[in-house]
Amino acid sequence: METVIKKFTETDVDSAFELARATQKPVLIDFWNTNCKGCERMDAITYEDASVQEYLDQNYVLVKYHASKITREFSKAYLPNALQWTPALYIYSPDGAVVRNVAGYHSPKQFIIELSIGHGAMLMRKGKHAEALELLGHLTIAAEYPALDQEVMYWAGVASFFANRKDFRDIVPYWNKLIATYPGSTWAEKADILPAEI
Repeated sequence: METVIKKFTETDVDSAFELARATQKPVLIDFWNTNCKGCERMDAITYEDASVQEYLDQNYVLVKYHASKITREFSKAYLPNALQWTPALYIYSPDGAVVRNVAGYHSPKQFIIELSIGHGAMLMRKGKHAEALELLGHLTIAAEYPALDQEVMYWAGVASFFANRKDFRDIVPYWNKLIATYPGSTWAEKADILPAEI
């Protein structure tokens, strides 16, 4: 089934970024391939989901890019590393910088969470840390996606640091919760750098 989401293709990436700059929305480039089962499932399930369509329409500029059509010029401008797998989902700020990338099939709910984290990363790149903190702070995903929940807590701490006084005390509530909730996790280890007394 063909998705009804407004999208660009590999032939009009420049137009997608022009729209992104005009609307100040991030760009999602979904690199797909023929006979890619994850890509087929993204099209058949995820992109057909009404909540995904609404989220993308309100928050993103979408490009569906066939991986076989990647040119040297495009790679030089937009791909910091080679694609290893499809679907490969790259999120860019309007200036063309990659702020997040993930690979593989994502269910509708997981996809919206990934897009939300990517949107938060774009806001932080633009210096809008308070908006990023607001966005990340409203993601309730612990039960279903603990790995993503850990990452959100980490980045919420970073957003809080920059949104407030650039003082480590602003990170503490987020990172302490991360360490207490997910002890021994990779994200907890990243957060375990704060001095004993702040």
